[in-house]
Amino acid sequence: MAHDPVTGNGGWLLLLVLLVWLTWKTARAFVRAYDYLNSLPPRKPKENHMSRYPLRIAGSIVGALTAIVSGLVGSGLITTDQGNATTGVITGLLTLLATFGVVISTEKKVTPLVDPRNANDERLTPSPDGDTFDA
Repeated sequence: MAHDPVTGNGGWLLLLVLLVWLTWKTARAFVRAYDYLNSLPPRKPKENHMSRYPLRIAGSIVGALTAIVSGLVGSGLITTDQGNATTGVITGLLTLLATFGVVISTEKKVTPLVDPRNANDERLTPSPDGDTFDA
């Protein structure tokens, strides 16, 4: 009978010690990274953080990710079913992110009908002609 180094003679104990050590090192690295990032000065917000061509960027991301998955399927590293599932997950996540991006980028450009306010949080009142709002 062959000797198995993982299951016999303390192999599981060694694996457990290694996992605890890696967990400790990872936790310390996260704490150090958080302390460093927390000590950085605040960044000035950009005036316009939107790209001029958001659909090109989204299309490039989807195309690149699906091309990578197709390459992995073609090379035999993953099966066709795994490739289809991965492509479905990528498409779903990017659709979700795109939806949130549209909501966030357009929310400040739409005047709500209930309690309308301008950028200075001043209440808007209907103009005499009824078509627009005045501050």
